[in-house]
Amino acid sequence: MKHVVGGIAMLPLLVACDIESSDNGKLDGFWHLERIDTLRTGGVADLSACRVFWAIEAKLLCVNDIDHKTLGRYYFRFSQTTDSLIIHTPYLNKGHEDTWGGDIPVTDALVLAPFGISALEEHYLKEKLDGSSMILRSSTYRLWFRRF
Repeated sequence: MKHVVGGIAMLPLLVACDIESSDNGKLDGFWHLERIDTLRTGGVADLSACRVFWAIEAKLLCVNDIDHKTLGRYYFRFSQTTDSLIIHTPYLNKGHEDTWGGDIPVTDALVLAPFGISALEEHYLKEKLDGSSMILRSSTYRLWFRRF
C-alpha cells in the first residue's frame, strides 16, 4: 500500500544489511568466575565474593576484575568445539586512558593469572556448560563459573 506524505509517494524500502550473529550457544553470556583450582598443587582460590567476570559474545572474550581495576580489562579471540574452548591473541584494553590509547598486545601471560589464564594461547576442556554454570579445565587450572 502506498502512503502519500507531502505529495510524495512513500514506498516500502528493503534494505540489505549484515547482522552479526553468534553461534556460541550456551557459551555466550556474562560469567562470574567463582573459583580457581590449581591442579598441580590442589590449591583452591574462592572468588565467589569477588567481581571477576568473563563476558563472551560473538567472536570476543572480555575478562575483567571490577574490584581491582588496576589489573586491567583484557580481550581475547577464541574458538570452540563441542568439548573445548581455545582463547588466544590477548590485548589489554587501554581505551583512551593514556597518550597512545587503544589496545596493547599482551606478551607476558603472568598478568592473566588472576583470571585463571596461564598462557597467551590457552586450551580448556569444557567439563560442564549449561544455562547456569560452566566448568573449564586447562593443564593448569579448573575454573568454576556461574552465569550472571
